[in-house]
Amino acid sequence: MSYPPPPEGPGNAGPYGHQPRQGQAPMPPPPPMPPSPPPGPQQGWQGAQGAPYGAQGTPYGAQGPHGAPYGAMSAPQSPPPAPPKKNTGRTCLSAFLGIVGGLAMLGGGALTAHAYSNAGQNIPNRTAYGASMWRNEPADKLFPDFVAPRQGTGEARTPDRERAQWHRIGISEKTGCDDGLSGATATQAEKLGCKAVLRATYVDPTGNTVATVALIVLPESESMSTEMSTFFDAEKEKDNPGPGVRAYAVPGTIAAKWSDARANGSAGQPVSGLPYALVASAGAVDGRKAGELPGEWGKYSIDAKQDRAPWRGAADGLVDALKVHYFDLLTEGIS
Repeated sequence: MSYPPPPEGPGNAGPYGHQPRQGQAPMPPPPPMPPSPPPGPQQGWQGAQGAPYGAQGTPYGAQGPHGAPYGAMSAPQSPPPAPPKKNTGRTCLSAFLGIVGGLAMLGGGALTAHAYSNAGQNIPNRTAYGASMWRNEPADKLFPDFVAPRQGTGEARTPDRERAQWHRIGISEKTGCDDGLSGATATQAEKLGCKAVLRATYVDPTGNTVATVALIVLPESESMSTEMSTFFDAEKEKDNPGPGVRAYAVPGTIAAKWSDARANGSAGQPVSGLPYALVASAGAVDGRKAGELPGEWGKYSIDAKQDRAPWRGAADGLVDALKVHYFDLLTEGIS
């Protein structure tokens, strides 16, 4: 049984690496590789190994997948894509928006800094507004519906009605100095050039204490506050000073019978920084008099003075509360 001859090896070797049999012509050698072109200026794109592309786009000296050189019909390699063209319009728009955004940020920062600076300024019209506040603000704003401590912080601070110390029941329409003041207080205000007196009547939450408070409007003067303060301190030392402010009775209310004769204690203070002074007189709604103690308790004037002390304290508390209210009102008016 015969088998086909094995394949011949490469070159002059026979099958399986043996030399060719005698009488058999040797295989011709492989054609030589074409010579490399002389060095010169490179044309077009370069290949992966740095050699210039040939006519068919194949780099010289490049090898195929199995190590053989590419032939003339090798598939050309595509050059790398060209860089995309810049959109001039879009670039300009982006630059413009960036500039505008930067200016907006700078403007916002400047506005914040300006607002912060204004918050700490001594506003020039503070004095001018304060001096005319009694004339420009409504009467029910000068004398609020109720007087109470404020709650909250900053501009959000508002009076707490549940903690009201006084409730307003009436405002007098008369603004003359003689209509609103009496006794030594009227004399002192006249001496300093009193311009007007505004009055309102309040009652405490229990309905047992009634008081009339007067806002005395005086000319602007550096010495006015000192002189009024000295006057009110002297009034405190008296055993039984006059009421100072004329009682304003409000018909149809629990203060309908309120009068100067029922006043049991008075107190006054200047309003710092403003050409105003406040004075109030307080008494019992039912007309009960202070200082008329029976027996040995009414023997000495000091006893009567001590009995009037709570009424003076009530009047002083109303004055204090309104002073705070005017400072808040002043801040609101110039903000």
